[in-house]
Amino acid sequence: MNLKKVFATGAAISALLLNSGAVYADAEADASVGDDGTAYSYTEDNDNFVVENDNVESGLFNLDLGIGVSGFNSQDGNDDDNSLGTGDSEGTAESENFLNSNVSEIEDEEGEGTADSEAEVGEDGTAYAYAYDNDTVTVTNGNDGGIHNFSFGLAISGLNSQSGNDDGNEMDTGDSDAMAETLNELNSNWTMVGGSNSAHATATVGDDGTAYAYAKDDDTVLVENTNSADLLNISAAVAVSGLNSQSGNDDDNSLDTGDSTAESSANNFVNSNVTVVGSGSGSATADASVGEDGNANSYSYDNDSVTVSNDNDAEVMNVSAGVAVSGGNEQYGNTLSTGSSSGSSCSSNTVNSNWTAIGSSLPEGGEGGCE
Repeated sequence: MNLKKVFATGAAISALLLNSGAVYADAEADASVGDDGTAYSYTEDNDNFVVENDNVESGLFNLDLGIGVSGFNSQDGNDDDNSLGTGDSEGTAESENFLNSNVSEIEDEEGEGTADSEAEVGEDGTAYAYAYDNDTVTVTNGNDGGIHNFSFGLAISGLNSQSGNDDGNEMDTGDSDAMAETLNELNSNWTMVGGSNSAHATATVGDDGTAYAYAKDDDTVLVENTNSADLLNISAAVAVSGLNSQSGNDDDNSLDTGDSTAESSANNFVNSNVTVVGSGSGSATADASVGEDGNANSYSYDNDSVTVSNDNDAEVMNVSAGVAVSGGNEQYGNTLSTGSSSGSSCSSNTVNSNWTAIGSSLPEGGEGGCE
């Protein structure tokens, strides 16, 4: 699996996926008085999600040519029973372009991103509980890229000539196959922010007294990806078994060419940013209880700040060519036979890649390279 399967999008994608269940979710407050007294509970769960995708397609030019030539042959001015035969010719060109792709996931898998506060008075007294769980997630993706892609496959088994020969001359060309394939993924951003942070505050009074509990869990996650790239890619495969000439020969001469196969492939992943920010159960918990007359105070703070910034700039010029020539022969009064010809070329470029994981494992990587 390559990055194509990870960022398999045909155009720029901006997705904010909020899973089912709680997403940095509930705020709960409970206050109860069993006897004379005062119970006060306050909870706050404020979540702010900002996803901004700015994609600039500065230029995409794609040219795919698949040409197979088995004709354009000539046979004239010969005596009886001369033959000219060409093999199959197939030219294939393919290119895939994913210019700017953005995928953003903000999720709380365990559904525990809550702020809970409880205040309870069992006897005369006062109980206060405060809980804050404020989460701010900002994802900014800015991509700028241009792709100039040429994918060219040319197979020639024809373009042969046979003229001015005596009886019984033969010309046979082998099959000619050319394949060119290119995959370009210019700017790709995948950001996943997941967590289950909570703030819990509990204040309990069993007898006369005062219990005060304060819990705060403020999380700030800032992810910024800025990519700029210009890619020029040429992938060419040329296979030639034809372009042969047979003229001015006496009887029973033969010209045979073997098969010709050329393959060219280029894979380019220019700027790719994968950021995973995960926090397990980093919570702020404060408990205050009074069993007899007295005061109980509890404070808890858990403030997390994560900043991920990726700035990539790349210019890639890639040329991948595979050429196989078994033809292009001339025969004058001789017997000529050529073997098979094969040419192969592969180019794989991964230019700027940033993989960042905080509190979580990275996604499974793909298999790069040409196939």
